[in-house]
Amino acid sequence: MRSQETQLKLELAKVKQLYGKMQADQKALQKQLKEFKTQAGNFSDVVEQVLPSVVSVYVMDWDTAEEISSGSGFFVSPDIIVTNYHVVEDIADEDYFYEEDEVEQVLVETQDGKLRLAEVVFTGNAEEDLALLLITGFVIDPATGEQVESPQEYPPLELSFDVKVGDRVIAVGNPLGQFASTVTQGIISGIREPDEYEEAEEDEDDIAEVKVLQTDAVINPGNSGGPLINMAGQVVGVNTWGWEDADSINLAIASIALDDFLAGFEETFEDDSKN
Repeated sequence: MRSQETQLKLELAKVKQLYGKMQADQKALQKQLKEFKTQAGNFSDVVEQVLPSVVSVYVMDWDTAEEISSGSGFFVSPDIIVTNYHVVEDIADEDYFYEEDEVEQVLVETQDGKLRLAEVVFTGNAEEDLALLLITGFVIDPATGEQVESPQEYPPLELSFDVKVGDRVIAVGNPLGQFASTVTQGIISGIREPDEYEEAEEDEDDIAEVKVLQTDAVINPGNSGGPLINMAGQVVGVNTWGWEDADSINLAIASIALDDFLAGFEETFEDDSKN
């Protein structure tokens, strides 16, 4: 584990590469929003409303400055980001609450064009596939590659538990590398409870432990971990994954499961504070 007091630094070449990629990502996103507005009318207004709360997550090998994995996430409070556990699984154990002296740090790209440091503070398991990141008050300076203090809070997204089959939804994420399509629209095509998977699957390893939404809005590695939103800009699910051979089968963890996960974090945090 890496100490919270450790001063992290990236080589300038890597910093320039990341910031250059961010600029290209922003241009690609703006182009996509224009196309989306043409195709979907006022749906693009909903996307623009939630974008300040959506981030890209980069898991780094701090010794080599190489990117291990990446995904999306979004703010559920001014300083807490939710993402998929599989985005951070290479550096974080399952079902864990991380103490201050054993924290792992990742890079988060925010919509204001900054690379911020965030800490993995709470994880679920592979089935639950959720993790929480705590945004820090530090950014990576594009001129030096060093971390500098620059505290800021971001607007959280509101959760909605009112979802039914046929509802229109939008899967939102930040552009990641070669994945151009990170804002996709569709409908809720199914709502799966854990017991439904238990009845359908003989292999216990395949049984889902949380409520899952099925949608035909394409979910790819670019928007995995980002929010699945309704037409009011509220989060109804966390984009998780989709079948490559079946575009209409994409899954998101239901917001009610995320709410339970957040409650578990708050309870664990309160218990830890008492000790």
